Amino acid sequence: MKPARIFISHSAADKDFATHVVQLLRDNTTEPWIDHEHIISGEDIFQSIGEALDTMDLFIVLISKKALDSGWVREEVERAKLLEIQKKRSLIMPFIIDNTSYRDLPWFLQHRHARSVSSDAVGATGIVNDVLEALRRRETTVISGEVALNRSVLDDQISALIDGIGPGDWDKAYVAALEVLRHTDRFGHNELFNSLVEYNLSASTEEEYSWGAGETIEACIGLAPWLSSHDMLFRMAQHQDFSVRSSAASICMKLANIAPDLVPIDILTRLAVPDEDWYVEAPATAALKTLVGRQRDVLYVFFQRLHSPAADVREYAANALADIAREEPEILSATEIRKEHQYLKKLNDKAAASLLNDALTHLDGVKEKRAYKYGI
Repeated sequence: MKPARIFISHSAADKDFATHVVQLLRDNTTEPWIDHEHIISGEDIFQSIGEALDTMDLFIVLISKKALDSGWVREEVERAKLLEIQKKRSLIMPFIIDNTSYRDLPWFLQHRHARSVSSDAVGATGIVNDVLEALRRRETTVISGEVALNRSVLDDQISALIDGIGPGDWDKAYVAALEVLRHTDRFGHNELFNSLVEYNLSASTEEEYSWGAGETIEACIGLAPWLSSHDMLFRMAQHQDFSVRSSAASICMKLANIAPDLVPIDILTRLAVPDEDWYVEAPATAALKTLVGRQRDVLYVFFQRLHSPAADVREYAANALADIAREEPEILSATEIRKEHQYLKKLNDKAAASLLNDALTHLDGVKEKRAYKYGI
């Protein structure tokens, strides 16, 4: 198998640490690309960087105050973003290597999960481990039952059904979904829908119809939630392509609003994590927050994560609770939030504690709504 090509974007001020990361990546049978190793005197810098970006499999950006001031880093990240859109694949992996705050990141990085690491051997190892895990996820082969779907005999009906449906073409997706629903039998089974799901799970990110399949599946579930199954969502949530995982999260968000009893909490807790792609994490977290209003026990997902050893996980949970406090304060207990706030203050976790302090301002004078009005 061809080694993964990994582009390292960094400030010249962080060259030593970037070189350490490159060496560890090379030791782990990947093919890292860093400017000072590959651009020789007299070469066209723009052409060399452009070719490296166009052929990369992953893009690592080492974020520091110097990097944020670098025009080169900005140009490289913006090019990587464009390639993500073209390839329909998550490429950018940002790492904060100094005391830069998440809130100080520019708009083109704020929607990404940027893990904070130390600019030493421990931090470099952490980056490499994350990269290897991302590559491992991509290599996972999704198989339908015992036999992988044979693409060469894909039903022409499916190709015709989703032809011309691109990103955001929801009107066309719902028209296709209505056609799919016509094939539902009296027991609620729909072989055409099942074939569409198998197509989506086996499709390459380069496939002409991959977006159309995902959006049509989401539209089908919006119209007929009973077509959803734990097995389908589980396999989508395990997929190496972030767009398929994003569809699983979006389906869960739809179900949370129209059929909450069908939402698989176990799958949501895997997707609603800060180290996932934003397009996956955001709808999954929205689904969890939506479910809290009906099933208060879901709050324990966030309470448990407030006690995580990872600062980014604590901040993620605190931010979710602050959102719930703004939208549905009656769901929360001011006493519980105050207790967790004190805990975070003792940890000196200023970011998460500040978010819970914001939550408390919305709970002042609000009577908590109990899940059970009557009982023993």
